[in-house]
Amino acid sequence: MRGGKNVQNISKVKGEHVEIANKRVALTPSTWAALSNIKAPGKSLGDTVSDLITEHQKRALERDLDDIDANGHFIPWEKAKKELGL
Repeated sequence: MRGGKNVQNISKVKGEHVEIANKRVALTPSTWAALSNIKAPGKSLGDTVSDLITEHQKRALERDLDDIDANGHFIPWEKAKKELGL
């Protein structure tokens, strides 16, 4: 926060707002090589890391939903609405 305002690292590129990278991450040479090997042509390493994070989040959600499906206790929607006062 600067002067009470929220300062973001966002710039306009080709009419679109994009976030500007401002952090560095130390990687071992083997991790750098592995990341470089999975990077698609035309994508930055930052884009690749973002894609990996998105994929990880999707897998975690799928695991959680599978666990809920297998072990969860369910009640009818109408009953849940009544219990929640909706």
